[in-house]
Amino acid sequence: MSPSANGKICTVIRESAPGDFETALLGSRRDSDLLEFRLDFLDPSQLTPERMRRWVALAGVPVIGTLRRKPFGGRFEGGAVEQLEILGRIGGAGFSFLDIEVETLEAVGPARLKKIRDGSCRLIGSYHDFRKTPSDLQSIFRRILAVDADVVKIATLAADFADNFRLLELVSQGRRQGLPIIAVAMGELGVYSRLVAPGRGAMLTYASTRAGQETAPGQFTSRDLKCVYGLNSIDSDTLFYGVIGQPLGHSLSPQVHNYAFRKLGLNCRYLPLPTPHLESFAPYLQRFGGLSVTLPHKVGVLRYVDSRHPSVVACGAANTLVRRQDGLWAYNTDLDGVRHALRGCLDGSPGRAVLLGAGGAARSAASVLRDARWRVTVLARNRSKAEALAGDFGFQADSLERASHYNGDLLINATPVGMSPASQESPVAGDGLRYGTVFDMVYNPLETRLLREARKRARVVSGLEMFVGQAARQCYLWTGREAPLQGMREVVVGSLKFEV
Repeated sequence: MSPSANGKICTVIRESAPGDFETALLGSRRDSDLLEFRLDFLDPSQLTPERMRRWVALAGVPVIGTLRRKPFGGRFEGGAVEQLEILGRIGGAGFSFLDIEVETLEAVGPARLKKIRDGSCRLIGSYHDFRKTPSDLQSIFRRILAVDADVVKIATLAADFADNFRLLELVSQGRRQGLPIIAVAMGELGVYSRLVAPGRGAMLTYASTRAGQETAPGQFTSRDLKCVYGLNSIDSDTLFYGVIGQPLGHSLSPQVHNYAFRKLGLNCRYLPLPTPHLESFAPYLQRFGGLSVTLPHKVGVLRYVDSRHPSVVACGAANTLVRRQDGLWAYNTDLDGVRHALRGCLDGSPGRAVLLGAGGAARSAASVLRDARWRVTVLARNRSKAEALAGDFGFQADSLERASHYNGDLLINATPVGMSPASQESPVAGDGLRYGTVFDMVYNPLETRLLREARKRARVVSGLEMFVGQAARQCYLWTGREAPLQGMREVVVGSLKFEV
């Protein structure tokens, strides 16, 4: 299959004051191929032909005019006739498209519709369902064709990951018929469709001007679509990777891996794939070149792989899947992340370490320390869990409450204590930090309270080093290419500073 036309970004302008509306459209032109004016966010009295002509001229890109009625997800409280009267009044302002819901088009009939159409303005017939993806999408497709729309738009809420592929099939159908189509699976389970559909032939994907300004659940910002995901160059040959887990809201993996793919010159993209139910996603694991796996699926995903690397056996969990000719392989690159973070520290004679935590991250550190023949004491709030982990590796165990009684060459925090937004917490009081090196696996914030207090008397290692180290190993496993590690590190630092 030859590559399809590149995807296009349509940024939705939805401000409720004319001044803010104009400011938003001026600020969105750079990252947009089209703009949609959500006119239903404005008072109808503000929708004058003169203002519309000015705004369309300022846009500098094709503009979709939309006056969405309230029953169909909009804010316009009038009926179908009043809706078309307003659109008729401003329809000659230079809009490239008018988006009108199929229910209105069916209600008013073709005679009234002719009054708002001119030769340069095309009609998008749209259908929205904010509750589900209906079982019979073909009947909706036919409804829109029956009202003589130039573009078919279907946007439905994804209740299951499979809904993405049902909507993508509509894109393929429209492409075969030479019919422009917009198909969107809304919601967090539908982000795959938003990123993939344009490269498969959909006319566009919608974006918000900034976080918090979404007009439908699951929208990305136009800046992220352009700069993080490179949507304009996604095509039918693009190979997709991603991260599965729940929640994924603050994951920096897309920024890091998409940067690496771009620097390596690879036609690959890495997507966030929120996965509340692994069993629903499992049939699609092989559709990706590889996947990162995060909580809560690091153990459960092992039911669906063909082979397990020794790193998985050592940790009892996987954080990386790689599709190979002989099936789906599971790896755990957290071990590589720990080794990268502690490079130099573990090269000499074995020392004494205290490991805080008894979860998956602690198990990765325990495996590395055992291989390096260090003497280790595991401390956790739940002493029985600490004893279980310690028993698996031949270590000692105690309660986290007794942390002030311990010292050594290395302290590793493998708990989430100190992670943003609870960044003022620390698992160990400052006066109890009697170690040569302190390594905190938390990387947001870049400097936790634990590291800030330890810096006065010890060498400190941020969780950033582990995150970048494990991500670089994932990149190598997927591509066979050495990852641009320093650049990946700079991406994380820049993203976290921007968030702060």
